[in-house]
Amino acid sequence: MENRLTFHILGYTHLPVSEKYMGCAFTQKIVKLTKMLRANGHIVYVYGAEGSDVVASEFVQTHTLKDIRSEWGDGDNRFEIGYNWQETQFRHDFNTERTKTTHKFYNNATDEIRKRMKPSDFLLVMQGSYHRPIADVVGLEMTVEPGVGYRGSYARYRAFESAYIQNFTYGSEHPRQSINGANYDRVIPNYYDTHDFEFSEQKKDYFLFIGRLIKRKGIYTAINTCKAIGAELIIAGQPDEEVDINNLPDNCKYIGYVDKKQRADLMAHAKAVFAPTEYLEPFGGISVEAQLCGTPVISTNFGCFPENIEDKKTGFLCNTMQDFFNAAQICRYNHAQYFDYEYIRKRAVQKYSMDSVSHSYEKWFQDLARLYKSIVDPKVKAFSYIEEIDE
Repeated sequence: MENRLTFHILGYTHLPVSEKYMGCAFTQKIVKLTKMLRANGHIVYVYGAEGSDVVASEFVQTHTLKDIRSEWGDGDNRFEIGYNWQETQFRHDFNTERTKTTHKFYNNATDEIRKRMKPSDFLLVMQGSYHRPIADVVGLEMTVEPGVGYRGSYARYRAFESAYIQNFTYGSEHPRQSINGANYDRVIPNYYDTHDFEFSEQKKDYFLFIGRLIKRKGIYTAINTCKAIGAELIIAGQPDEEVDINNLPDNCKYIGYVDKKQRADLMAHAKAVFAPTEYLEPFGGISVEAQLCGTPVISTNFGCFPENIEDKKTGFLCNTMQDFFNAAQICRYNHAQYFDYEYIRKRAVQKYSMDSVSHSYEKWFQDLARLYKSIVDPKVKAFSYIEEIDE
């Protein structure tokens, strides 16, 4: 391959890089990004925990499952990470003092990258400041953040999951200033394997809330809306102490954590999927997953959702409980006047499938590769380069 590139991708301390842990959106980004880069002919090294099964050119183990169990496990040997993650939130140290195991990951990843790297290689920082201790020591010029959907990004070159999180980040870094844009930053949305999602025009008489069961995800908005219209709400996901799953209204049914197949079936046949997040959601993957099943989404009207949802065509953007009530009533009884389920699915595939998003990443990485060449060789043009087109 003429423009073949080399990437070093940083995994996480608390989980193996595996499709098994599909409840962790950040882990799944690594799994799928590696597939896309490999499909485009690039060399990809992934660094992370024992138990990873990512399709890389080489997976480099930095720490063991025993390390993970020692930090976060509670002795449940049914699970390789030492606790029943399907019945609780994932345990990590993103927002706390770094653990001994994380420092082991930092040190080993740094050593292993330096054994393999060349100056022109890319280091893909998947979690901003959490991975910065590795990046600062490795020191590659092309240190980039390819999926900023979090606070705490810092790299010189960044791809953001949404225009909202891009502008939020710039504003946070330069409050109350009029600043210029960054030509080598991009907005590239999250990406999905369309084979993981089922399409159906035959909807059943229930609504769905799926995700982390915390209040700020808007679960009580979904509960109260369905209660008001007398509709069944199926609730799925990892529980949290904020929400008492044993004391839900009669119209609500909690079914626990669901696997890939169950998720697809639930989403495909729901009247609508609720995503009424109260905080400013960077991407809101559930809203895209639902649309990949041809199912409309009922969400709040801020953060990423105005980008992800075409109001009154692929879902509803709501500001008040009356808006949520009206949206749910329409999805339940008058959907034919608003929604073409095939259109919802087609639009989502065009915007968010791995095949589509892969082109955006390839363009960005090739632009950055040319930029690197211009840094080491002043004769090479980057931003001002124009390729002649044969007439």
